[in-house]
Amino acid sequence: MRKLESLDAFKCAKNTARSAYRLTLEQPLRQHYALSDQIRRSAVSIPANIVEGYVLGTRAQFVRYLRIALGSAAELSVHLELVEDMGLAVSSAARGPRELSDRTVAVITGLLKSLGARPARTLPAPRSPLPDQSRAGRVDST
Repeated sequence: MRKLESLDAFKCAKNTARSAYRLTLEQPLRQHYALSDQIRRSAVSIPANIVEGYVLGTRAQFVRYLRIALGSAAELSVHLELVEDMGLAVSSAARGPRELSDRTVAVITGLLKSLGARPARTLPAPRSPLPDQSRAGRVDST
């Protein structure tokens, strides 16, 4: 675990989790239970997933859990952006955790690159529910 404690990604994740969790204890955000709960869950998930992947002992598992932590950090960043946009926290108080979550995303991304992790597979683009424009004006002969 000593080596884990020296990883910038883990240090940054812990600081982010502490900062975001503390923000949820302040008014008026504290009164918005659902959003506060989502912030808390995503925040503590970041360092927890880094630790879990690390202790599994294989590079593949570590990379897998780093990607999960990355997803949680990105989720947290969006939640904190909403808090700022809706004025649910003093702007200066919300800015710190959000900057930390953005930094955590960057640091985890860098760690994944240094581990030689291939980019995650991208999902195919969703199809539009609108009619195909090339068929507009044509009548089906069925």
